[in-house]
Amino acid sequence: MIQEIFCNSKKNPKPEKRRYIGFVGLAAGAGATTLAFSAAEYLAARMKKSPLTVTMLELDKRTDLPAGCAYDKVGIDRRFAGRQYVSIYKAALENKPLREVLNIDEGINWALRAPQDRGPAPAASALFRLLNNVSGDIIVCDIPAYAFLKTGEDRELLLSLLADMDDIICVFDPLPSRLFASVRAAEICRSLPCADTDTIWLFNKYNPGADMREVVRFTGIKKYHLFPALPAEIVYRAEYACRSLASRPEAGAAFQKILG
Repeated sequence: MIQEIFCNSKKNPKPEKRRYIGFVGLAAGAGATTLAFSAAEYLAARMKKSPLTVTMLELDKRTDLPAGCAYDKVGIDRRFAGRQYVSIYKAALENKPLREVLNIDEGINWALRAPQDRGPAPAASALFRLLNNVSGDIIVCDIPAYAFLKTGEDRELLLSLLADMDDIICVFDPLPSRLFASVRAAEICRSLPCADTDTIWLFNKYNPGADMREVVRFTGIKKYHLFPALPAEIVYRAEYACRSLASRPEAGAAFQKILG
């Protein structure tokens, strides 16, 4: 999916159309945020000699940020120590220009909800302002679908956000209890017109203990990708160093198959 825009950038430094890649968490703890963060680093490394910019955008409508949110997971406080991190969420809520908001580190523009943004949930209009006006050529979106299930209005908002994605990567955890928790969000993703052709179904944290025959029987998904479960010490070491898993050979190989 990325090879096309990467090749076109050599002919046209700034493509006419941006590319939106949505990592959709179907249940809490499925790992969509970790994968989105890692994908952004993977793509930024590939685009190092390209004029294209990669943005990591969080699209979360919850009233309060949960502990261990994306801002904490990627270590924004450490990344921007001695520098100002500008809250793009605050700018969106205050109707300020968003394309001027840039938080660049390691070649990525970080557009994450900051701790000071706790409070009233962002309105749908603010989320769409973020989506349509954030700076960047490749926008990697972290979308916690499980947070859009309370009301019919929430579900319609999720569908509208997903409709703007060029590529949708729905993330499951194959643990049975997590599969049960993913059912409602997965049904919404399956209702998209493009679900049968353009949606990538990704089973994260794959390990030999996962019975994929049972997983396929339960989900009905026969065409899927697997992302390996990495040893805990590697995951811990990466987060302590404010790094993603993208530099790991097994993770890089998985992203190559998914993103191209």
